[in-house]
This record gives sequence, C-alpha cells and structure tokens, in this order.
Amino acid sequence: MIFIMFATANPERFADLFHLLRNMNVPEGIKIREKLEIFGKPDVVLVFEAPNEELASSFIEQFGRVSTVTTHLAMRVK
Repeated sequence: MIFIMFATANPERFADLFHLLRNMNVPEGIKIREKLEIFGKPDVVLVFEAPNEELASSFIEQFGRVSTVTTHLAMRVK
C-alpha cells in the first residue's frame, strides 16, 4: 500500500519537523519512497509504502508531535 503524508509544522516546531524528517524512526515493513521539503504549505510531503494501515498509522504518529498531519492512501494508475 502506498501512503502520502502531508505535514505542516506547528508554529514553534518548524525546526523540529525537519530534524525529525532527517532522523525519523522507520520501522521494519515501511519503505520510504520520497521525502520532500516544500516551499509553502504543507512543509513536508512523505511518500511511503506500508503493508497495512495500522503500521502506517503508528509510523506517522511521530510527526503528530510537531506538526499537523494528513495522510492519504494512494493507488497506482494502470
């Protein structure tokens, strides 16, 4: 499954979000496809693969401490 996470830093936690992006805890089963810093909002876009929603959810929890996060399930176009 492919997930796309959008994160907008909390006002006083901007540097923390980018530090976390560079030093995130990636559990076994998660494959990072793309990490993007954005000029504008959101501040970060993260594209990753996970075998299920539960693992994806537990992975993105670490970003919720420093940012507002929305995550979408994506599907490849055939």
